[in-house]
Amino acid sequence: MGLEISDLADWRAFASGELGAQWVDREDGTADLRMDDYASRIRLHVGDADDLAYIGWEVADAAALAALAQRIEGAGFEVERPGTELARERRVYDLIRFRDPEGNAHEAFYGALQRTDQPFVSPTGAHFKTGAQGLGHVVLSVRDDQAMTDFFTDTLGFRLSDYIQTEVVPGRPLRITFLRCNGRHHSLALAPVPLPKKIVHIMLETRSIDDVGRALYRCMAAGRHLSFTLGRHSNDEMLSFYPVSPSGFDVEYGWGGLEVEDHSWHVVTHDTNSAWGHVYQRPPRPAKPENN
Repeated sequence: MGLEISDLADWRAFASGELGAQWVDREDGTADLRMDDYASRIRLHVGDADDLAYIGWEVADAAALAALAQRIEGAGFEVERPGTELARERRVYDLIRFRDPEGNAHEAFYGALQRTDQPFVSPTGAHFKTGAQGLGHVVLSVRDDQAMTDFFTDTLGFRLSDYIQTEVVPGRPLRITFLRCNGRHHSLALAPVPLPKKIVHIMLETRSIDDVGRALYRCMAAGRHLSFTLGRHSNDEMLSFYPVSPSGFDVEYGWGGLEVEDHSWHVVTHDTNSAWGHVYQRPPRPAKPENN
């Protein structure tokens, strides 16, 4: 995943010092975040957007990449083949670029650079669940969730996991669609909510509940605002909390998410976001100026 961020120093304190990702400085003064043996899981670009730059999706090899490009073009979407220079910058062997129906940038790649000679070391001792399940998940703010669902399922081959259909605001029903592309319950969710950012949140999953607890208290000690308190989700059963990133969108930090087997899974609907917890907390209001 690529993020465009405005405050590199605060992101270092947050992502590395509080959440436990390994910070790797880039030659151009920006950074990669490592969570495993891959050279980069999150690429941080400096800019004013404080939002998503692109999402990367991994395929097995050159044949799979070519087949995917053919399917995308066959569905009427343009595919860019940027070549070796961008692939080297992304720390992969080859990639293609394309946009979804709402204009979000995506990259599909194979041959990710692994740094087994430089093992991943978390500054906080955290261990992340990645491997065949990839980075984690991302929830996008969308305008037309059906068109987006059709694109990801019919064109890219994602599978529908389930829905959450609820009312966050009384009288305004909301349906969130959860999609998977591997064993993780969902790698992508689509939320038709009018937000100023493309990202609703991104999720990082640890291998230990203690990693979640320790990160929770590090975030609290640092004064990081929590949009949602500790809780367990109704559909993927993730136990997590939601600190606000320096860019203004949430990062879900969790443990214990469901793994899905295609042959036995069936689609269900939930009418609540969480089995317990995840209490929403409004951001603190700025202090009013005093009259002297």
